[in-house]
Amino acid sequence: MPEKPIEQDVIIAGGGISGVALAYGLANRKYRVTVVDAPTKTNKASRTNVGLVWCQSKFLHMPSYAEWGFVSARLFPELTRELEEVSGIEIPARYTGCLIPCLSEEDFHERGDYIEKLREALGEYRGEMIDRSQLEKKLPDISFGHEVVGAAWCEEDGVVDPLALLRAYRLALPKVGINFQRAVINDVRPINGGYRVFTANGPLDCERLVLAAGLANRRQAKFAIPDLPVRADKGQVLLVERIPQVMPIPMLGMTQTFAGTVIIGFRHEFVGHDTHVVPSEVATEGQWAIRVWPDLSKRRLIRTWSGLRIMPEDKQAIYSRLPGHPNAAVINTHSAVTMAASHTRLLSDFLGGGELPEIAQSMTLKRFGYTC
Repeated sequence: MPEKPIEQDVIIAGGGISGVALAYGLANRKYRVTVVDAPTKTNKASRTNVGLVWCQSKFLHMPSYAEWGFVSARLFPELTRELEEVSGIEIPARYTGCLIPCLSEEDFHERGDYIEKLREALGEYRGEMIDRSQLEKKLPDISFGHEVVGAAWCEEDGVVDPLALLRAYRLALPKVGINFQRAVINDVRPINGGYRVFTANGPLDCERLVLAAGLANRRQAKFAIPDLPVRADKGQVLLVERIPQVMPIPMLGMTQTFAGTVIIGFRHEFVGHDTHVVPSEVATEGQWAIRVWPDLSKRRLIRTWSGLRIMPEDKQAIYSRLPGHPNAAVINTHSAVTMAASHTRLLSDFLGGGELPEIAQSMTLKRFGYTC
């Protein structure tokens, strides 16, 4: 006799930062919610995620997405305090702004022009270009290389330990009544106006389905869309040995972790699902870091690795119903950490069948030509 499916109001496919952030936002909605996440030895996208809450100098061509990031950043401090209380663990975080070092006057002026255009598009922008002397005052314990002329600065950025954030969400879920299940999802099929999710632990039935499984969304959404417009974004990173804390403000491409190590990485490579480390390519990141901070050349490189992130084809997030399926939603964003607070606080109405927040209404699959 076939195993009887478990009925849920909402099933969220994917238990990474996006999936658990969405699930936690549903906690007060009195839905029966199950998050289904494939068991893995390591957290996938989180492996190459430094944890920057990063808003600055992004998405001039998509002002609503740029604004969405700033909205999320402003929600982050209160959210992490709440998660710490509910989960019982500390989430290391600093909301002290972030920097982009500039290695030439040309780069400095190009970034300045971009910021001014973004400020005009958004109506406000809490950031500016700062010269070398101002940069040195912000990070007095770092001796910058002679090429560094200044930096882009934004006070609304920050950094959070991404694995601590993920763990806190996961620990919080059962405490707010949400089920978390470890299982591979083999298939998803529409059935009786809802959906049946076939897992390695048996089938689950739900009224509403949320696909938040990163790259696996492409496979799981095939009942509605043959080729979801997302692709793998490979990142390669370097890890430098633990040193005393000297970087209270992170820099794009080079960030000191809360444990004291320094992670270097900024590459975006679209090479399919190949996760091999390519020494000649990752070395360019180390060379850039030494130009910014020459003393790093005296430190020991202890590890290098790569991982796959998720990138919608136009580099903007996807928050959408699936074509022909008003009860199935798909969420894909390469900014899962930055957008986590917006996902938790602002998307629960949408997941329950309501409308997207006005700021996110341009981010559906309609922009790719689908009716949804």
